[in-house]
Amino acid sequence: MARIRAGEIRLKDVRRAIFRLLKHLFDLDNASFFRSRIISVLKTMSVAVTSVQDFHLMLFQSHVQYMNGEYISGWIYYLVDMFWPNGVFYKKGPPLTDQEEFDLQQNSKEMLEKMFPDQLRTVLGKHTDEGLDMLHEMLQNRLVLKSMAYMIMDLVWVELFPELGDDFFTGAECLEKEA
Repeated sequence: MARIRAGEIRLKDVRRAIFRLLKHLFDLDNASFFRSRIISVLKTMSVAVTSVQDFHLMLFQSHVQYMNGEYISGWIYYLVDMFWPNGVFYKKGPPLTDQEEFDLQQNSKEMLEKMFPDQLRTVLGKHTDEGLDMLHEMLQNRLVLKSMAYMIMDLVWVELFPELGDDFFTGAECLEKEA
């Protein structure tokens, strides 16, 4: 089953989606000649370095490693403990002050910037900070996070119960139809 599912995902679609995301996040339409050439070289290298067989093998191994009962049940226990620590559902903490909220936002932004590879920052140039700011703002928006959570849950349900895939449209599929 895992090998069949991995075979359904085409490498060129994944590659195209990744470069489309980079293009929109970092405004690569208006990139300088040098930056556009570097991106072009990266695209070419991604084709030359990544074989379809290696990609499908990596997908298969990831599927086997992460889509099993033990791994998923571990996440379920984690989520239950997170939402119901010691069997108690969500005790609201004291409201945060404006300074505490600002500090949380700054810390999350700093963490996002630290996670971003320096090599990619060099290639993307001056629009890197704007793209990271946009990504950070999206992650601060409750509606966007809720939508992402629902989309992930849709995908998990379809993965756990493949028969739902026939009549069940995920949030991502609905958005693709609208576009």
